[in-house]
Amino acid sequence: MCCAMSRGMLVAPSPNAHTGTFVSSLRETVGPDRWSVWFEGATDFHITDGGLTVGVANLFIGNHLKNNFIDLLHTTAKETFGQSMPIAFHVQPDLFQKRRRENLEDEADAMETLEAPPASEPARASVPRPVRTSPFLFTLESFVVGPSNQMAYAAVRSAVAAPGREFHPLFIHAGCGLGKTHLLQALVAALAPRSDLRVACVSAEKFTNQYLAGMRTQRLDAFRYRYRNLDVLAIDDVHFLANKSSTQQEFLHTFNELDDQGRLVVLASDSHPREIQAVRDHLVSRWVSGLVVRMTPPERDTRRLILEKKAVQMKHPLPPEVLDLLADRLRGSVRDLEGALTRLVAYAALLKAPVTPDLARQVVAELAVPPPATSRLGQIEQAVTDFFGVTPSDLRSRSKTRPITLARQLTMYLARELTDLSQSEVARGLGSKHHTTVLSACRKWQERIDAGEEVAWTDRSGRRTMSAKALVTQLLDRVRR
Repeated sequence: MCCAMSRGMLVAPSPNAHTGTFVSSLRETVGPDRWSVWFEGATDFHITDGGLTVGVANLFIGNHLKNNFIDLLHTTAKETFGQSMPIAFHVQPDLFQKRRRENLEDEADAMETLEAPPASEPARASVPRPVRTSPFLFTLESFVVGPSNQMAYAAVRSAVAAPGREFHPLFIHAGCGLGKTHLLQALVAALAPRSDLRVACVSAEKFTNQYLAGMRTQRLDAFRYRYRNLDVLAIDDVHFLANKSSTQQEFLHTFNELDDQGRLVVLASDSHPREIQAVRDHLVSRWVSGLVVRMTPPERDTRRLILEKKAVQMKHPLPPEVLDLLADRLRGSVRDLEGALTRLVAYAALLKAPVTPDLARQVVAELAVPPPATSRLGQIEQAVTDFFGVTPSDLRSRSKTRPITLARQLTMYLARELTDLSQSEVARGLGSKHHTTVLSACRKWQERIDAGEEVAWTDRSGRRTMSAKALVTQLLDRVRR
C-alpha cells in the first residue's frame, strides 16, 4: 500500500500537502490487519475540486469500503482537511491490473502444492526432505562436449547468449541417458540468475498435471498466466504429451503465445517430433519449424573424457590405461558409463585393492552384452555400399575409384567405431587387407571430421559434396536403423 499511496500523492490533481497526513491517520485508525487486506495495493486517494476521490482495484473492494469504512473515511477527512467533503469511489485501471496480476501470481504459486500429498499423511510427513542449495543439478560447464552432442551444445549456448532471438523453438532429441535433460537444466541454470527473465523448466508430465489441477480447481487462468508470461520455457520429455489431446491443445496455445512474443521455448524428447505417435499435426509442425538437433551415443574419445571427469568428481581418479580400456570397451549412454565407473570404484573399495586394468576387464566382462545386430560388420558394409551405390565385392577389389575408396575407408572406420573387432579382424573381413590399412583409414577420417573437411565424389545422381562429419553421421543413422 505504501507504494500505491506514494504514487497517489505524487500524481494527485491537487497539490494538497495534507494528503499524506490523511493516509497516515487512516492507516493508524484502520489497523495493520484490515489495512493490509482492504487498502494496501488496492486503493489510491486523490483530492479534487469535488472532494475526496478513492481509486479502487475493483467494484468488490469499492462496495466493501462504502459499506464498512465510509464513516471512518468521512471522519478522518474532516480531521485532516478541516471540513466535511463528499467521497466518491471509482475503479482505477492501474490498480485493477495490479490486483489481477498479484492474484494470478498467488494462484500460480499455490498450484505448485496441488499435487503434493496432504501433510497429514504419516508415511511421508515423517520423512525429511533433502535440502538443495540450487534447483539445478547440471551446468553447461560440467557438460562433456564431443561430436555426438556438439550441435545440441552449441545451440543451447547460443540460446543462453540471446534467448528467443534465433530458435523458435529449439528441439533436442536423444535416447535415454545421453544428456538432453542435462542440457535443458544447464540452459535454465544459466538464465535463472537474470532478474529480467522469467524462466521455468518442467517435465511434460508436470505440465500436464498442473493443467489438470487447474481445471479441477477452476484455476486455469492462473495456470495460463504462469506459463504464457514466461521469457524462457523448457519442457523435458515432451513425448509424454502423446495421447493427451486436451493437454496438447493447451500446450499449443501456450507455445503460440510465447512464440508470437519471441520468447524462447526449448523442448527435449526421446524421439524426433515426427516420430512421436499420437501427437497433433499442428503441434508437430510447430516443433519442427525451429531447430531440431539430435544427440547420439558418445564416441570413444568423448566416452574417455566423460569417465575421466566423473572419476575426478567421485574423488577416484583412474590411471590412463584403465580409462583407455573402459572407453574402448564400453558402449551405450552416459548413464551406462557412470554405472560401470561406480561399479568399478565399488569393487576396488570392497576388495581394498587399487583400480587396475585387470579389475576393469572383470567389470566390463560382467556388464558386457552382445553387440546389437546393427553393429555387425556385414550390416555396416551393406549400409555403406547402398549409400555409395557400390557392391560388397567392390570393397574387396583393388579399384581406386573415388566412391569405392570412400566406401572402403568408411566401412573400416565405422567397423572400429561400432564393433569390438580388432584392426586385423576388420582387415580380414574386408578381403585380407593388412591391419595398417584399417589404421590409416581410421586416422584419416578422424582427421577429416576434426578439421571439418568437405568430401566430394560422383555417383549416379551426379557430383555430391558433404562435410566429413555429416557423412559419417548419416551413415551411422543408416547402420543403426
